[in-house]
Amino acid sequence: MTVLQLILLAVAGLCAAQEHFFFKRAPAAQTVVAGQPARLQCLASRAQGLQYHWQLDGARLRNSTRVQQVGPDLLIRRVDPMRDGGDFTCVATNASSGFSQTTGPAALNIIWLGETAQVHLRQPDAAAKLAPGADVTLVCAVEGSDDVSYDWFRNAERLQRGERGDRLQLKGRRLHLRNASAQDAGVYRCRASNRAGTTNSSRNFALAIPDDRFPLLVEAPGDAVVRRGGVARLHCGFRGADFTEWFGDGSEPLANTSRITVFANGSLHISDVGPEDEGLYTCVGAKGQESQSYAAELRIAYLEALTTESLEPALGASGARVVAERAPFEATCLAPRGDPPPRVWWRDPRNRTVTDAGAVRVDDGRLLVEAASARDHAGAYTCVADNLAGSREISLTLVVATQPRIINPPTQDPPSGAVYEEAKAVFHCEYEAMEPPISTVEWLKDGILISEDRHRFKIQRGKSNSTLVINAVTMSDEGVYACQVNTIGFAPVVSENASLSVKERLKFSPKPVSKKLELGTPSTVYCRAQGSHPPTIKWFKSCQDTKQCKTSVDLPSHVQDINGTLEFRNVTLEDRGNYTCMATNKQGSISATIDIDVIVTPKFRVPPQNVTAYEGYPVILHCAAEGLPQPTIKWDRNSNLSALPSGFEVLSNGSLWSREVHISDGGKYGCTAGNSGGFKREEVTLIVESNEGYQPSEGIEQGETMMTKTVGITLGAAAAYMVLVVGLMAWCRHRRRKRKQAGLDAPAAEVGKVENGDVIMTDHHETKEHHKHEKKEKKERPRSDGDTTQSQGSNHSKKSKTGLDRLNFPRSDLHSFVLLGRGQFGEIQLAQAKGIKEGSDVVVLVKALQPTRDDIILQEFKREIDLFTKPSHPNVAKLIGLCRDAEPNLMVLEYTDWGDLKQFLLATRGGGKDKDASPPSSRPRPPPLSVAQIMNMALQVAQGMDHLAGLRLVHKDMAARNCLITSGLAVKVSLVAISKDTYSKEYFLHHNQLIPLRWLPAEAVLEDDFSTKSDVYMWAVLVWELFHQGELPFVKMSDDAVLAAMKRHELALKPHKAAPEALQSLLNSCWAESPRDRPTFSQVTTSLTDITGENTI
Repeated sequence: MTVLQLILLAVAGLCAAQEHFFFKRAPAAQTVVAGQPARLQCLASRAQGLQYHWQLDGARLRNSTRVQQVGPDLLIRRVDPMRDGGDFTCVATNASSGFSQTTGPAALNIIWLGETAQVHLRQPDAAAKLAPGADVTLVCAVEGSDDVSYDWFRNAERLQRGERGDRLQLKGRRLHLRNASAQDAGVYRCRASNRAGTTNSSRNFALAIPDDRFPLLVEAPGDAVVRRGGVARLHCGFRGADFTEWFGDGSEPLANTSRITVFANGSLHISDVGPEDEGLYTCVGAKGQESQSYAAELRIAYLEALTTESLEPALGASGARVVAERAPFEATCLAPRGDPPPRVWWRDPRNRTVTDAGAVRVDDGRLLVEAASARDHAGAYTCVADNLAGSREISLTLVVATQPRIINPPTQDPPSGAVYEEAKAVFHCEYEAMEPPISTVEWLKDGILISEDRHRFKIQRGKSNSTLVINAVTMSDEGVYACQVNTIGFAPVVSENASLSVKERLKFSPKPVSKKLELGTPSTVYCRAQGSHPPTIKWFKSCQDTKQCKTSVDLPSHVQDINGTLEFRNVTLEDRGNYTCMATNKQGSISATIDIDVIVTPKFRVPPQNVTAYEGYPVILHCAAEGLPQPTIKWDRNSNLSALPSGFEVLSNGSLWSREVHISDGGKYGCTAGNSGGFKREEVTLIVESNEGYQPSEGIEQGETMMTKTVGITLGAAAAYMVLVVGLMAWCRHRRRKRKQAGLDAPAAEVGKVENGDVIMTDHHETKEHHKHEKKEKKERPRSDGDTTQSQGSNHSKKSKTGLDRLNFPRSDLHSFVLLGRGQFGEIQLAQAKGIKEGSDVVVLVKALQPTRDDIILQEFKREIDLFTKPSHPNVAKLIGLCRDAEPNLMVLEYTDWGDLKQFLLATRGGGKDKDASPPSSRPRPPPLSVAQIMNMALQVAQGMDHLAGLRLVHKDMAARNCLITSGLAVKVSLVAISKDTYSKEYFLHHNQLIPLRWLPAEAVLEDDFSTKSDVYMWAVLVWELFHQGELPFVKMSDDAVLAAMKRHELALKPHKAAPEALQSLLNSCWAESPRDRPTFSQVTTSLTDITGENTI
């Protein structure tokens, strides 16, 4: 094989590699309700060089007001079952080679329902064949998808299966009546429903069976829709009837009034119809003892208003739509709700009705303009909807934009083309375009858009011209400038280029500044300058006369001037003074004078030393320093200059002295020596040892002694009181335990409150003897304060039981249990629950309370019941009920289709913790969350927590593992708390309690102080988890190391660098060490809402 063949083969392989791509996202089948939006996704593996388009059943789709291609995706704003049925495919084409690939087909399962329904007689095939004993079949005819449910009515009565034995059968859209008789007569109507809505039959069937004992219907009353204030006419006629009556919603027949007239022929007239006249009216024909009834409905016509949302796409605040000249235009007017259904039509700017033919025409509510013309088609178009109730209108102004053009290219002012640095440059551009905002003008530099800056760049815009002003021109401004005119519907029009040449001024870069030089050391001072020509730079000392500087150089021998760099070999005191740097070239000369000062940085001549002193004796801490100028001495205690004890004074030589030292004076003392050259600090320790024979000096006033005695007496009394209180509390607690013990020994239990909110298990089947014993004990017990509290606690317990009874949930309605793990109370499972959602079972979370006598566990179980019973918020999981009929007691909580947030975050980075931690249901791996999605989730959790905080509820375990997420990325606050296996690594045994150490603030761990402010801290850690895809906080540290760092106040998380700056600031405030410095959840939600709005993509 030759070299040429190898090259050709390599080129061919490269081209083939460039052609190859695959679809990362392809359209998928989805179910959608008619009238709702749908989005079909498409994305190829190559990011550049591809063009996308969509096809429906092989035909290319064009953009319209209803269907638009957004990037590579297809957006259907309003799904139409007639237009959107079929297979959608996405086509990606290589723009350079023409190579294309097509995705697999995807269809929309559209749930829809027709606007009208009719009742037809199917058996017999004609009404004339109806006879006593015949079988009758009626059909509710309505178009729609196949998940429609039907209801049947006879007059105003809803028909139920089996109410007439086996004679009446309701099967879907069919009503079958066996052995029909005259007693089955009436107006039969139907109602069809599915997820798309509800449709009532507009054409009903009046069933009349001939029977000599009954009057026979000749003319059936029909439903009537009447304009408000109009006249309603309902006709009804019988053959063989003794008389005909009409009934409204009352039991008495209608009588003739000034508005209501019942004619002899059976017709009913109602004038000046109002809302009170709406409803069913029943016509009754009587013959002997028998009668026949037929009902008709009277409705008042109505028509809702047209709004900006009635136009598709929605009309903006300006009320205008812009289209380029000779381009097509389309606007859809959606009919408002009304009865009868309104008619929609358009008027053109000349107030003529737009027909369905011509260059401007209508098609099913759509206004179509084939090729827009400013002369013929611009103006106000009005959409009109009308029915019996009247008409509603909304107008849009069609603006036809014309092609912009540049009249004169940019010109510079002044026209020389060259501008000195720091001067002003001005460019003018003349053009012909439409008024803003249809047309806008921008300026480009070297093809890049210029951002307007009030200080440097200023753009002035007129009707037909624009001016670019550049203040204080710099060298970087040199280049070519052009103006660009943008008009909606047209490509930008760019002018010819105008060049800007900048002449550099002679200047220092940077200008030299005064310096302080260390005595006896080599030093360097720089002076640099630049200009359009290379300058010559010279240094002079103590030069006031510029002419003299040109002829003489006043620099010491140990100082050299090397190309503008002033070098001091060894700085001396004589080097102090003013030095002038002068730069000269063809443009002229410039100079800068600086001050050189010679200093000696402070050094300790007598450094301070650690000192041990005895209480009551004098003490002195020596500190002496030298430098130039002479440094001053400052002393501090524990790094605080104002914390020196009273009686300490600084001597003139810098030493710190006290006549009489006390035990409290011990600590760290720092000596700082400073001058203009800098600072030097040393820290020593003063240790004060006790002196047994020490007595305070006589200088202490007698009042202070009396104060000491008073404080001692007070503290002694307080200690005695505390001992008394502790004894009483121990006695009360002993009595409570004995009382609780009686309830805990019973086999069946329920949860109730006692004093302080303690949770106990009380017998469902308490014996009469036990009640008598309690009553006797209450009678014999003295009414002390403690007993009063106990009585109140008992009353509260009874109320609590009543509230808990309302939460009872049948244990038999739970089935298909799946174990998730174990928590503080016992097993945590998923189960299928009946009776929550009609027609289907719902997945719920079940937390079991194993039998226990541990007060802490029982109290925590009751706290969780309160936590999810009181709130009613979309971002807080709901408590569905309690199963207390047998052991173990069960708490049934809401669950979501995607489970806990922690597993979702782990899935976004490609895996769960381990096999044991895998989610309970398989689902496709989600892509990583965007910053906008993370912030939205954080906001949802904050809103849920704000609701809990408003109810004075504290969560105590806010983390991703205890939040639930749906497939729609909705987040709910929950408390799954699988602390003993799946998430055991996220909990730490502290003081015999499992706590989420890595999520808690210091006050919660070290002081057991939980509050909404500790929940705020934990919420911020949750946000950290969101950004780090479920990573464990402080993952590189052991639990003991985390606890130790927390005690040293050295534990701190840092916001993720991808978080917006405002969010980082918010998180840092949530992690403040003091709870008082943290924001409330209300402040968090407000701030996060503002941040989310600023970062919306």
